[in-house]
Parts: sequence; structure tokens; C-alpha cells
Amino acid sequence: MVNESPHPNLRAAHNRSPRAARRGERGAAVFIVVMVLSLLSAVGLFAVRSASLADLAAGYDREGAQAALVAEYAISASAAYLANGSDTVIGGYLASANGPLESAQPCQANALPGPQQAAPRPGCYRLRLDELQTSFLKTGGAAIFAPPNLSVSSSVTDSTSSLNANEKTNATFVVEVTDLVKTGERGKGDSASLVMMTLTAISQVRPAAACAASLSAPAAGQQVMRAIVATTSSLL
Repeated sequence: MVNESPHPNLRAAHNRSPRAARRGERGAAVFIVVMVLSLLSAVGLFAVRSASLADLAAGYDREGAQAALVAEYAISASAAYLANGSDTVIGGYLASANGPLESAQPCQANALPGPQQAAPRPGCYRLRLDELQTSFLKTGGAAIFAPPNLSVSSSVTDSTSSLNANEKTNATFVVEVTDLVKTGERGKGDSASLVMMTLTAISQVRPAAACAASLSAPAAGQQVMRAIVATTSSLL
């Protein structure tokens, strides 16, 4: 009876030690560990990026809400200014519509491109923040926006404490007066005519540091609000 010897490959596998078998599996384990670490790093970076984008969106939302409130405030301040005396605004409007070309003011509200159109042209009067500021200081001694409460060294030029506690934000606006219409009625029994006009407030909330460094500072938030007001004038 002949006893056949085992196959050489089977004998080699039988004689291989467990340590040698584990040594052959080290490459696969290292690859799996690297893949898991890469996946965890990607998840962490995505979470950090998502959190920063959420904070950025919340900041833009806050600036947009502040700009909307500033535009509403601009309409109210302009209406109060017109109630105390509208001849300056209406006189400027009439000069813009019927006066020489240099008297015309370009406005965004009525899409007037500039002082190229001959009279009569769409009238406009740009009621700026500094004009309202002068009137407010003269009549009531109050400013349009609250001045900074912090020290001069810690606050920025033209910053205001009306928007946030750190006083790093600047707010400004311009109100365009357009579509002046004489109603034919008399106001309060006197000789003044009752007129109606459209007020378009364009407000901006910007970083005060950028505004102080350059005249072309980027706008962080901008809103537009429109209202129709009635007032009296002796010029019509």
C-alpha cells in the first residue's frame, strides 16, 4: 500500500506561522484606518462650514431687518420735516422739473437718467440725511441717529449706538421726492394748496470701519420703502 505525500502548497500553508499571516493583513488595516480618518475629517469640516454659513445668514438677515427699519424711519422723519415746512422740498422739485438742466437731479425712483432731458422733465428732490439732521437739531436739538456711547478710541467715526452695542455699524439713507400732484384742495382753510407726493426711502446699513476708510464702502444691507404723503404748500 502506497501512502501519497501531501501537496507541497498545502504543506507550506500548514507550516506558515500565525504571525506571518497577520503581517500580510497589516496593509488592509492601515487602509481602512486612513479611510475612516478621512471620512471623519470631511464630516468635521462640513459641520464647521455649515455653522459658519448659518452665522453669516443670520447676520445678513439682521442687517436686512435693520435696513428696513431705517427706511421706515426715513419716511417718518421726512413726513415730519414736510409737516414743519415743505417749501424747500417743493421748490427744489419744481426747479428740477422746470428749471435749467443743472437744476435737475437724477433719481432712481422715476428712472430719470440725468440732466439731459429738456424741461418739462420728471421732477425729483433728493432729501438727504444731512438736511434732515440740520432741521432736527434746529427744531428739537435731537439727532437722527443716536451718537456713539463708547469712548472715541473704541468707536468708529460716523458710527451709531442705534443699531448694536459695539457701535461698529453705520446707517444712512436718502429720500427721493417724486410725483408731486396738486389736489386742488385748500389746506386748513388758508391759501396753501394741498399737494400729494411720493417718498421713496433708500436705506443702507454698512460697516462703520469700511465707511471711514473709503467713500466707496460696501453696503451690508439695503432696503427700499415707498409711501405717499400729503402736505400743504404756498408755492402751488
